[in-house]
Amino acid sequence: MRILFVEIAPADQRDARMAAGLGYIAAYVRQEVSQAEIQIIKGDPAWVERKVREYQPDVVGLSTVSQYYRMAVEAADVCRRLGAFVLVGGHHVSVLPSSMTSSMDLGVIGEGEDTMLDVCRMFLDKGPERAAFATIPGIAVLGGPGWAVMDEPRPLHEPLDDFPFPARDLMHIRQGESVGMITSRGCPYHCVFCASSAFWKGVRFHAAEYVVAEMKEIVEQYRTPHIYFWDDLFIADFKRIRRIAELLQNEPTLHGVKLSCTCRANLASDELARVLKEMNVVEVMIGFESMSPDTLRYLKPHVTVEDNRRAVEIFHQHGINITGFFVIGSPKETREEIEQTLDFVRTAPLYRSEAYLLAPLPGTPVWEYALQRGLIDPDDAPWERLYIDNPDDVENGIHLSEMVSEEELRGYLREFQHIRQCKDRRNLLRRVPQHLAFFLRAPREELAIVAEWLRTHRRAHI
Repeated sequence: MRILFVEIAPADQRDARMAAGLGYIAAYVRQEVSQAEIQIIKGDPAWVERKVREYQPDVVGLSTVSQYYRMAVEAADVCRRLGAFVLVGGHHVSVLPSSMTSSMDLGVIGEGEDTMLDVCRMFLDKGPERAAFATIPGIAVLGGPGWAVMDEPRPLHEPLDDFPFPARDLMHIRQGESVGMITSRGCPYHCVFCASSAFWKGVRFHAAEYVVAEMKEIVEQYRTPHIYFWDDLFIADFKRIRRIAELLQNEPTLHGVKLSCTCRANLASDELARVLKEMNVVEVMIGFESMSPDTLRYLKPHVTVEDNRRAVEIFHQHGINITGFFVIGSPKETREEIEQTLDFVRTAPLYRSEAYLLAPLPGTPVWEYALQRGLIDPDDAPWERLYIDNPDDVENGIHLSEMVSEEELRGYLREFQHIRQCKDRRNLLRRVPQHLAFFLRAPREELAIVAEWLRTHRRAHI
């Protein structure tokens, strides 16, 4: 049984750094189904067509977010035409299974490991007959135009440590490059723009021992100098963080490995910063969102502007770099409030900064707001406009603001991007001596790191 897992993405991201989700599913299926032969790719429909023709899989599993859903539909059409049995999963179809098309045999709703395992076993037993899969928990089957049938939701798997480490050998990781990890699923908070809460409906954690063992495997296999923790909120359980820090002290192979992690301003403290510093965390990534009290209250309840300023002060004092994320274009946000956020980004000691237009992702309160205002037709939504990556492209973004024109918002976003680019250039210059020293010690690994940095930042600035 041949399975091709696909992370749908634009052409310029073909087989670039992948999310861990498909790696977890591939590892679990490979562990439990001896007949399964698996490949993972990342790319657009043209890349999918090429790989399907080469590999000739029995089953293709497409994972997609809303922004790339039209590409997923096109990829499903390609796979169906070439004779594959097609599944689609991820945040988008989990919230909107009715958006499935006739080329999609099944929708995987929510967490995918156990559901995909049942699908594989059923496929080996019954073949590609859709009706045979309808009773599997967590599966949606298209029942007619605009609606889907799901037998019952699948309970979330407990404990997470039952799952093997992601199948990184299938994920096109280069020696010496940075590697991402997910050490928890879900978030205890509910920001109005975040689709994670709708998807996970809770938060679960890998044990500290599992996390450190996975880190050790990554470093030993890929000689990575830098690990990113891409959890929704890595530091949500401080007791677990302290235990990870303790375990790292007894792992010589992990000494010197740099770490980046997600944080939240209202949870910042000197004690947290001290423990993260002991772990060799060199960067915290924080969603500050806004420096206007009213806008921040709308976007991210339970966090204040004072929390944001205090978090920057704490981590800066401990010598930990801060990457800040910001959101503009909230319905009631004024020009003056956007300027407040811009002033903060210009003057605060941030290592990097990223800003985005508020996007109404399915399953979020912002999505409901956009529906109520008639800004989105759920039967024909412009999915590709849900991510703003180019302020000069008027087809990007959905204008939610009631206070600021679309043209003005794009101008503000360009200013944020200019500040980011200036920070990136300064950071690169500061690291030149360090990179030269590393190059003299390990030229091959250092060239891989620089190449990865260039690939990542080239995509970010397109």
